[in-house]
Amino acid sequence: MTAPDAPPPEAQAPDWPEGRFAGRQTFQDLLVQGLQCAAERGCRTVWLCDPDFGDWPLGERRLVAALDRWCATTRVSPVAQIRVMGQSFADMRLRHARFVQWRGLWAHRVQVRAWSAGQDRLPSVLWTPEWVLQRVDTDRDQVVATTDPGQRTAVGERLQQLWQMARPAL
Repeated sequence: MTAPDAPPPEAQAPDWPEGRFAGRQTFQDLLVQGLQCAAERGCRTVWLCDPDFGDWPLGERRLVAALDRWCATTRVSPVAQIRVMGQSFADMRLRHARFVQWRGLWAHRVQVRAWSAGQDRLPSVLWTPEWVLQRVDTDRDQVVATTDPGQRTAVGERLQQLWQMARPAL
């Protein structure tokens, strides 16, 4: 039995995936699932960070659909934004044309910055205020997904520091 003021089960947001995972396809699936959860939960801030987004599924319909859903669920918030940070966007238009087109439509909500290649390597992260997915070993596609407040805070603060030193891009 649920509390009288609790939303019906079908209206409740999905749970965030948590744990250690391995494999490129699993990583890509978790990115899409994470964006879907961010949309359903109405997360006002989402970070996408990777050196080059080479193996992110940014050009796939399912990911762009999740981003569209996020835009729809957060449209009433004037401060809702997605921040994208990478070291190289040279191949973005070719590899992820669907994302580049989508970003053009939502440029007022999607900020993109480039981090200088001469500086430290960027982490590979999807971050929200409630959850973080971080690739801890890019060679073996090892990722950690967590809702742990300490992890979220540490990663969020690091992204914020890097963002301040990056320049507008794309």
